Amino acid sequence: MIAPIRTGAVFPASLPVDGLPAFARRVELLGFDELWLVEDCFAHGGISAAATVLATVDRIGVGIGLLPAPLRNPGLVAMELGTLASLYPGRLSVAFGHGVEAWMRQLGARPANRITLLRDVADVVRRLLSGEEVTYVSEHVLMDHVSLEQPPSRPPRLLIGTTGERGTATARDLGFGLLVPEGAGPAAVRWARRMIPDDCQITVYAWLSIDQDATSARAHLEPFVREWAAMALYPRLTGFALADADLAIANGPPVAEAIVGTPAECASAVDAIMDAGADAIVFVPATKEPLAMLERFHRDVAPLLAR
Repeated sequence: MIAPIRTGAVFPASLPVDGLPAFARRVELLGFDELWLVEDCFAHGGISAAATVLATVDRIGVGIGLLPAPLRNPGLVAMELGTLASLYPGRLSVAFGHGVEAWMRQLGARPANRITLLRDVADVVRRLLSGEEVTYVSEHVLMDHVSLEQPPSRPPRLLIGTTGERGTATARDLGFGLLVPEGAGPAAVRWARRMIPDDCQITVYAWLSIDQDATSARAHLEPFVREWAAMALYPRLTGFALADADLAIANGPPVAEAIVGTPAECASAVDAIMDAGADAIVFVPATKEPLAMLERFHRDVAPLLAR
């Protein structure tokens, strides 16, 4: 039997955060399974935003994607996440990552070895949330017999946000899931699925641009792709996009992938990502009116999905 699709939406960091509760309620009413919150510098905090959503809605899961490891003391972040996981068991997912290079340098937080720091922070947080007493000595983390007094009975689902081989290996070694960023498509998901065990979940962020006219849908998406490409965050994804020529946006460079086009084309693109091995797809609406785009997905695309 084909597994059902798990869908989510991102609350864009560009929106005023005082609109988050209403946004979350609408996403839940539309039938999405998850709402994901980004922690872009210098918009709003991911953990405090997650607490707000969890207290606002009753059913959907909440993801934080992602927490920059260089900014987080693992003891403190384990306390915060453990509190939320205890209050709202089974509803919290948290991804750790390097943080955007330019922002980490701006904050004086760019470590000499990003992979080592990411592994250290993620490993310690995992162990503390599991109820372990942790003693840990590394270049980045020092822990001396630290444990949570009230570890959650159901720790949050933990992920690594990455497109690289070493970051993916970190997720595999720690038993974390993967959060794959915007610009990924079936080739990227298939590669990631080969790198990690079947029981490690893959969540994919995907731009969403729906229009009855496919050319118009791609035109609305293009500024988002160009801004993404200008940051040069995930060059690996360009190669994967070229391998998926039938789904790629290729109006000259930059090249990336998205859920874009007519409702039927969008449904086909979602099915392709899920068939490649993703466990969840989280939509990033490529519009200044994200709720309207999510409503259009619910109305026009969801009924066409194979799952």
